[in-house]
Amino acid sequence: MGRAWVKRWKPSGRGEKGSYIEVLEVDNKASIEQIHWSLPPSKSHAIRWLALAAQSNQQITFHNMQYAGKDVISMRRCLIQMGVNITDLDLNGEALPNLPNVDLNPHPESVAWQVQGCGPNGLKAPISVLHAGNSGTALRLLMALCARFDVPIMLDGDASLRSRDYSSMIDTLHQFRVESSHGEGAEMLPLLVQGPWKCPERLNINTEKSSQPTSAWLIASPALPSDLHLSLDGDAVSRRHASLTGDMCESLGCNPVSNDILKPWEPVFSQIDLHMPPDCSMLAFAMLASKVVGVPVEMAMLPLDEDSLGHEVLMQRAKDLGMNLDTNTISSMEAHAPSTYDLRDANDLITPLSALLALSGGGEIIGAAHAAYKETNRLKHTQTLLAAFGIKSTSIEGGLSIPGGQSLTSPKELVETYHDHRMQMTAIVLAMGCDQKVVIEGANLHAVADPYAVQRWIDVGVDAKVNLHQHW
Repeated sequence: MGRAWVKRWKPSGRGEKGSYIEVLEVDNKASIEQIHWSLPPSKSHAIRWLALAAQSNQQITFHNMQYAGKDVISMRRCLIQMGVNITDLDLNGEALPNLPNVDLNPHPESVAWQVQGCGPNGLKAPISVLHAGNSGTALRLLMALCARFDVPIMLDGDASLRSRDYSSMIDTLHQFRVESSHGEGAEMLPLLVQGPWKCPERLNINTEKSSQPTSAWLIASPALPSDLHLSLDGDAVSRRHASLTGDMCESLGCNPVSNDILKPWEPVFSQIDLHMPPDCSMLAFAMLASKVVGVPVEMAMLPLDEDSLGHEVLMQRAKDLGMNLDTNTISSMEAHAPSTYDLRDANDLITPLSALLALSGGGEIIGAAHAAYKETNRLKHTQTLLAAFGIKSTSIEGGLSIPGGQSLTSPKELVETYHDHRMQMTAIVLAMGCDQKVVIEGANLHAVADPYAVQRWIDVGVDAKVNLHQHW
């Protein structure tokens, strides 16, 4: 029994003595004339391609990896732990030296990654915990990839990842007769899994909350112990991401997913140089920046519609959002009428798009009920975040209603971001339109998807710095 002086504490400090937390302090007094913006590589593409390349018998080079976020790096790190050799290349295509690096991070000068596949059955059981960081996609793919091993494998993630719901994915593991164990209560990680897997008569996947279990088993299917009948149940969400996975696998030799039968197969790449497309979901922050600051944003490269996974709505309906898109230049214009956006297949846009609607013509976001299962309940917490900046919104079924023509006010207290990088990144951009210093929870959350989300503002003269904050 603990002594009387031993007391538990919580980082939140609610009801108890709290801890100092890292925050980002943003004070924009700069005179900004133009912003240059490079989109990071699409993590949806990169994470999937990495897992497939690792199961090939080829050497595949991933280009456009210079600005890769931590989600992609987490998948890279876990594959290295499973015996995959990955070499960093510089601008000249030359191999960079291995640095003392317990975190297995890319070399600072790396712009491309060379992945040496180890075949469909060549992955090795890791000797330490596979830590997926903040990436739900990487975690679910790793759950499926680890189902083949006959020894216990521990998977974990950050605070946000620990609090998410993986019941659908765990159910599919059990259908393969893979044992699993995790803690009780709100946190579902760390998770212990142990195979080896045995194919069920039919694998039933509930697709109503997430497309990721479907993607996970498609990507793990090269090493299947036998043929597998696939049954997808429910009103599917994030369909473009599931289709992306299916198209990738079929292009490498997988049996067409439409046949409902998965067979063991070997990924064979017809092109050994893969150029990762820009992440179109990150374009929302560039558009919001142009609207808030009122200056043009010069994009290094825009994604193609076919690579945008539902986020191409930003480009296709730019004028409805009060944005002008001229070649690679984004600028603000007036939006005259409210507009509606169905985010069934693009719920990552909820928070920045809501802010953009509020500062332009307003409108509604619908079809986004499944956003409750992301890093946080994005519908609920988007309202709270926007309210901190004086922006009004109303809950509607599966979405939000946002009046247009609103203006920003400076938050009076710490802006909570709920361990969600897209909320933190929205808050950073909104802070550029405030006349007082803004203190934002989660100093480095942006690095999950866009490591340069803060530095690009510092480069144009904004005072943005990390500090410790006492919030009790």
